[in-house]
Amino acid sequence: MAAQRGSLHSPPLLITTIASILLAVCAAWPAFAYAADEPEHQATTPKLEGSQLTMLDGALAALPAQRPGVTDIYVLGVAGDADEDVFPNEVAYLRELSAKRWGAEGRMISLVNRPALGYGGATPVQATYDSIGHALRGLGQKLDPNEDVLFLYLTSHGLHDNSFYLHTGRDQEDYLAPEQLARMLDEAQIGNAVIVVSACFSGAFVPALRSPQRMVITAARKDRPSFGCGNTDSATWFGRAFLVEALNATNDFARAYTLAAGNVRRREKEQGELPSEPQFQNGKTVAAVLEQWRAGLPETPAVPYPFVHQRPSGGKTLAPKGKPATSNRKG
Repeated sequence: MAAQRGSLHSPPLLITTIASILLAVCAAWPAFAYAADEPEHQATTPKLEGSQLTMLDGALAALPAQRPGVTDIYVLGVAGDADEDVFPNEVAYLRELSAKRWGAEGRMISLVNRPALGYGGATPVQATYDSIGHALRGLGQKLDPNEDVLFLYLTSHGLHDNSFYLHTGRDQEDYLAPEQLARMLDEAQIGNAVIVVSACFSGAFVPALRSPQRMVITAARKDRPSFGCGNTDSATWFGRAFLVEALNATNDFARAYTLAAGNVRRREKEQGELPSEPQFQNGKTVAAVLEQWRAGLPETPAVPYPFVHQRPSGGKTLAPKGKPATSNRKG
C-alpha cells in the first residue's frame, strides 16, 4: 500500500431512499419468512440465468474428476466488489498460485465482480448470492467430502452486521451472512474445507462455520475493520500478507495464517491503525487431511504477484468512499 493510512475494508453508502423503503418493508415482513437468527437478504444483483448460468455450468463441468485415493484440492475464489481492483486481483492471483504450488490447475472456479474498465479477456461469472450457492453445489458433486478439500477464498468489504458485501454494479448489491454461508456448505455436502474471509468484521464467520472438517481464517475480529481497499494498493493488507507472502513461504495454511497475522499486526502498528486481529479456527479432521495433502506436494518456487498499484493521473491517491455502519439487508 502507498505510504498512508489504510482505507477501511467496508462498503459504500447506499441511497437514502432505498434504505428507507427497505426499512418500511422490513417492518411489515412476516416473521416466519426467515429463521429468527438468519436475516433476510434483499438482492438487487442480476439473477443467475442466461449466459452467466451457462458459463458457470460450463466451468463446473470442466473441473477434473476427483481421483480416488488422492487428496485433491478444489478452489473457489470470490471477489465481491466491482468498484475496486484489489479483490479481482487477489482472485486472479489465487488461480495461478493454486495451480503452481498446490497442483490445482483446472480445479478452480472464479466468481468475480470487477470494474468495467481496465480489464481485457472474457467476461467473468459474477459473484452473487445465487452464483456462490450454485458453485458450491457443483463443487460438492465433484469432490469427495471425506478425501478432498475445498479452498474457499472470499475477498470484499464487510459490514458491521458481519455480512460479506456483493456488488456487481451500480444499484446492484447483495450480502452473504455467516449463517447463510454455513447453510450453503452444508446443503452442498462440502466436507473438508479451508475457508478464508478477507473483509472487515469477518470474525463472526468463525463460530458460524465451526466444524471438525473446516479450517476458518478471517482478516479481522467480528468487531474490527481490516485495511487495504479503496484502490490505494494492488492487494488488501491481509490478502498480500496471506496469499502473496505467507503462502509462498509455506503450503501449511495454519502456518500461513500465523505468518500473515504477524505481518498485518506489524503493518497496522507502523501505520497507526487499530489492530484488526485476524481470527483462526482449525478442525481436527481437516487438519489431518491437509497434512496428508501436503505430504504429496512437490517443492515449487514462489509465484510472483503480477499486479502493481498505479496511482491515478495527477499523482494523487484515490480517496476511499464513505462507509456505512449497517447494511440495507432486512432483519
